[in-house]
Amino acid sequence: MTGAVPPAEIECLTLHGQRRRYPARQVRFRPAVYGVAVDGGRVLLGRSAFTGRLDIPGGAVEPWESLEEALRREFREETGVEPEPIELFHFTENFFAFFDRPFHSLRFYFLVRVPPDAVFTPQPGEVTEVRWVDPTAVPPEAFAPGDRDIVLKALARAQRLDPR
Repeated sequence: MTGAVPPAEIECLTLHGQRRRYPARQVRFRPAVYGVAVDGGRVLLGRSAFTGRLDIPGGAVEPWESLEEALRREFREETGVEPEPIELFHFTENFFAFFDRPFHSLRFYFLVRVPPDAVFTPQPGEVTEVRWVDPTAVPPEAFAPGDRDIVLKALARAQRLDPR
C-alpha cells in the first residue's frame, strides 16, 4: 500500500479574505476554539485590531490544553470575562494564512454563557472593542469570513435550548 502524495501547494484564505497559495510543506495544523455568547437575539463579538471585522472570541489551542481549557483562556484573554461552556455546537475545517503563515485550521465552536453584569475588556493589540451585536442588523461583510453563518447557527441552537 502506498501513501498519499501531498500536493505541491495549498490554497489558503488570508486574514483579509484573499486567496494565496503556499508550499504544502509549510502548512501546520492549528486547532482553535471559539465561544459564542448569546443574549436574546444578540451575540458577543470582538472587533479585530488586524482587520476591523467582527470576530467570535477565541483562538489557538495549545498542545497541553483541552478544548475547554483553551476556550476559557482565549475567551477571557479577548473579552476580560470568564465564559461558562454550554455545548460544542459546530466544527469547521479550512486552510488559512495568518501573518503569511499557512495553517490547516480545525475550529471548534461552543455556546457559552457570560455573567449578565459582565464588564468587557478588549485584549490590547488584538481586539479593539467587545460588544453585544444583533447579527441580522450588521452587513455580512462586517464579519470575519464564515462568522456570520456560525453566529446565526448559534442563535438558532440557543433558542432550541432555551425557548423562552
